[in-house]
Amino acid sequence: MTLKQLQSHWLRSSVNDDYTELAPRTLSNHITSILDIFGIEILCNRSDNTYYINNEDDIGGSEVRNWMLEALSLNSLLNESVGFKDRIIFGNVPSSRKYLTIIIEAIRENKVINVTYQSYRKPTSEEFVLKPYCLREHKRRWYLYAHKDDDAEPHMFALDRIQKIEIGEESFKVPKDFNAHDYFSGIYGARVYPGMKRETVVLKVSNMQAKYFQSLPLHHSQEIIEETNEYTIFQYYLTPDYDFKQDVLSFGVSVEVLEPELLRNEIGEVISELNRRYNG
Repeated sequence: MTLKQLQSHWLRSSVNDDYTELAPRTLSNHITSILDIFGIEILCNRSDNTYYINNEDDIGGSEVRNWMLEALSLNSLLNESVGFKDRIIFGNVPSSRKYLTIIIEAIRENKVINVTYQSYRKPTSEEFVLKPYCLREHKRRWYLYAHKDDDAEPHMFALDRIQKIEIGEESFKVPKDFNAHDYFSGIYGARVYPGMKRETVVLKVSNMQAKYFQSLPLHHSQEIIEETNEYTIFQYYLTPDYDFKQDVLSFGVSVEVLEPELLRNEIGEVISELNRRYNG
């Protein structure tokens, strides 16, 4: 786009409350900020004075950048759609509002955090000094994975169970061998249990439900190994943890576990218990 075209879009933008023109110097400052925040490089082709994204092929490679861009696009869309905001309904993620910003700051600065935490499993709250390693969002909840005291492995802390938090003075270093993407590579749910091992899981899914699985995979390892007019067989390589079992059960008769046998038996036992409770 040329500067003139960009200026025309800016004049019509909902975030341009004062209807000011986009000055070349302002555009230059925005381009610098976009590079710093999103890693997106915008250049100007001097032969025709058009602006373009130089690294467009790399944009989809970062999950954090994609999340930020989606949030920014959604915010812009909502600003433009203020006239019918009551007709757009969003799920609420309470933990993201209160503590996410301060935890991200601690991660960025490699600072410990002092936390007062109330676990659902314990009657009273506890105070911890944590070394924040990484954050993960799962099913409308944010989780912090942090190293506590002398524990050998990082633990999961749900942000909605934090009662108080502050950034401490002490700095720390994340172990060189820790990689968040590798750490969660085969994890389905939120919690990482000691001794968890990835397994090949095979699901037989009804034709209608399979369409939902294809449009939104259960896990990034999802593969189709057989497809018919009546069903599709999906294969995964993950840890069949509590969250995975709960989700499989939530699909009812639309999903059947074929492998591994232990998981199939565990699901069968739950179904038998449910049948006993509901049918006496």
